[in-house]
Amino acid sequence: MAANPAHLKLNSESQRALPFFPDFFLIGAPRCGTTAMSHYLGHHPKICFSKPKEPHFFSLVRERYPELDERYYLERCFAHYDPSRHRVLGEGSVSYLYDPKAIDRILGLNPHARFLVMVRNPIDLVYSYHTRLVALLEEDQEDFATAWRLQEARKHGKYLPKTCLHPSLLQYAEIGHLGKHLARLFQKAGRERCLVVVFDDFVADPLRAYRKVLEFIGIEYDGRTAFPPKESNRYPRFKWLQRWLKRPPKQVENFLATLEHQRTRKRPKRHPLKRLRKFLLKQNLVHRSRPPLPQEFKAELLAVFRQDIALLEELLGRNLSSWKRL
Repeated sequence: MAANPAHLKLNSESQRALPFFPDFFLIGAPRCGTTAMSHYLGHHPKICFSKPKEPHFFSLVRERYPELDERYYLERCFAHYDPSRHRVLGEGSVSYLYDPKAIDRILGLNPHARFLVMVRNPIDLVYSYHTRLVALLEEDQEDFATAWRLQEARKHGKYLPKTCLHPSLLQYAEIGHLGKHLARLFQKAGRERCLVVVFDDFVADPLRAYRKVLEFIGIEYDGRTAFPPKESNRYPRFKWLQRWLKRPPKQVENFLATLEHQRTRKRPKRHPLKRLRKFLLKQNLVHRSRPPLPQEFKAELLAVFRQDIALLEELLGRNLSSWKRL
């Protein structure tokens, strides 16, 4: 990998010489421990991890704002980059795993980029993912079985929540087909430039998984021994407040966007209003246990994912039979 990002050479996709560019990408899958892993990596003194963790610049942002260039991305997400101490840069947009154009754009700017993928039993993944979408107001159906059965209609633009950023976010079966997307990533980037961490291993021994990732990106172990889990299964306490904070009125949104543009490397700290918004968003989420899925519905999900689990077993050379049991 590129040990010195400042000397990265670009190919024909970008004629502008960029001062630096990420060396590795934690690209998925959602609800597989990527937030916790990015937290651990972001606190390593030699690693500069993007802020926010998931800019989605090469997928969702590029689709909505094609006029934005890479310099905006670097100045917005890596304002804290310090070449005197940071050896590698990384970011963690899970949408890249599902968007082949995003991988192509990344490799066009850094053909030596490395990709970290975390995988999980797809049934557990999509159930947890649905909970997260409800908390983010991307999903308006709190019952997962109802949301699952709306997938086909939503492909055709029906029953979409007004606050959902993109219809593809609600295609739960597509999100859970990790083998399919991993096979495409291997084909595009090369197996040697990809590391796959199984969620079960990460939970059982986070230190081992963490050291494996550090070795993959070429950074020495920093002595970390504490791996606190990140809170999950959170729901909005007040939906109206969450809706206002996540999707504020246009004038407020434009004002916050102006504050974001004003942030520079000389002034990397978040504006007080943005810090307040983040604080309120966090305080408005409460933990709530998810009820177990009915066995009949789990059997339906397993029938959808069984073949893809077999593909994942083949790609990883690993027995995942426990994922096929109800």
